[in-house]
This record gives sequence, structure tokens and C-alpha cells, in this order.
Amino acid sequence: MRRFSILDWSLEQRWMIVLLIFLVFYNNPFYPLTFLTDNSFPTILDGILQASFLCTLLLFWLSVYHGIRQNVRRFLPFYCPKIFLVSLLWIFSIVLSSARIVQEFRDPMYNLTIDIKQFTTYRVIFYIVGIFYVLYLLFLIIRAFGELRNMPYFDVRLKFTTVLMLCVVSISITITTLRFGSGIIEENFVPELASRYKNSVEFLSFYSLINLYLYTMAYVYSPAKNAAIDSLFRDNPTFSMINDSDEDVVYGSDHEASQLTPIR
Repeated sequence: MRRFSILDWSLEQRWMIVLLIFLVFYNNPFYPLTFLTDNSFPTILDGILQASFLCTLLLFWLSVYHGIRQNVRRFLPFYCPKIFLVSLLWIFSIVLSSARIVQEFRDPMYNLTIDIKQFTTYRVIFYIVGIFYVLYLLFLIIRAFGELRNMPYFDVRLKFTTVLMLCVVSISITITTLRFGSGIIEENFVPELASRYKNSVEFLSFYSLINLYLYTMAYVYSPAKNAAIDSLFRDNPTFSMINDSDEDVVYGSDHEASQLTPIR
């Protein structure tokens, strides 16, 4: 992407830079601290890094399905409501997971199922915000497909993003269901999900899924080797769709509009 101006990057390509940086920390390069220290800090740090990446991924999905329909994306009206919504999930997930870790380090006999009542408010708000996020995301997906499904180039972007997202979500739900079974409705499900793995299979399945998802998107959204050469064929209708920006595809370029104006 260094060959191109950042103004020419698509919305997905800009987000890939952010997601790949967060993926490095999601893989937790600080994990050896767990063996070098005898306190709860490395475990809490691991939970914070996981929650940060997953919430960034949730923000990416909202931004893509909303931003693909808009050419002007100002930070305050476009990103602030989404950041606020995802930040609530981030805060409550960290509180629920970190509280258990700290208490277990202080008291080896600590049982979260006994003291879970004090976190009832946090859990209720977490589930409400999660349901609202799902409904908002479904609304954006329906609007995006309703407005852009018949437009070339845009429908390909929508279909690819949606298919890949559905694969990740469905596999994650399947793994979580197999992992917890009927315990998925228990009161301590959220902190257990955020801080514990029962075996190496669960650990590798989640991490492999997320890494493969990001690597696939990075490969697809990376420019081709002849991307700079393709710009020479902009006037050719066969190749113009590849090089047109989002605004040119929807509204037409100024150059094309000027040719339709009669000269007096």
C-alpha cells in the first residue's frame, strides 16, 4: 500500500492496517510474563488485549456496512456513536473478566458462582448492549444490501465481507456451544468466556480462526502487483471499474459529466 496515496485506499484497506496492528497484541507477545511473575497483571493484560482486538473487530464491521453507503465519513457523526457502543462492551467485558482474576489471586478458594450477584448490573447491561449491537449490525447489513446489491463492485465487496464474517461468527458460536454446552446460560458465562480455556484445542481453535480471518482479508484487500499499471487503462470501459473510486461508481466522475454538457 505504500505505493499509493492514503486517499486512494478503500475503507477496508484502511481498517486492515488497524486490525493487523491489534492482531499482534491479540496474539499476546507479553505471554512469557505469566511464567516470570507471580501476580495477576499478565493474566489481566491478556484479557485486556483480547477484548481490545475483538471490540475493534466489532467496530470494523459496523464501519464497513455503514461506510460503504457513504462517501463523507466525518469522525463525530459517523464514528463516535459506534465507538461509544463498542466501548461499553469493552469496559464491561474487562470488568467482568478482571474481577474474577484478581479475586482468585487474592483468595484461592474464591468461587465466582457464589459472589456473582454483585455483578448482576454489569452483566445485564453487557447483554443489553450486545443485543443492541446485533440489531444495529443487522440493520446496517440489510440497508447496505438493499441499496447496493445491484451495483457492480459494491455487491462484490458486500458479499465477500458478509460471507467471511458469517463464517467466523458461525464457527465461533459452534466452538462456544461445544465448549460450554448448557452452561452457556449460566450467570458466570461472560467472565468464564473471557479468561479461561479448558484445553489446547479450544485455545488454538479461537486463535487460529481469528488469525486466518485477518490473513485472508489482508491478502484479498492488498493491491495486485500490476495495480499501478492498470491506471493507464482508465479510459477503457473494460478496466475503468477497477480504478474508479466509490464516488465515481455511484455518482459518475466530473470528467464524464463535462462531456455530456453541450459546447456553445
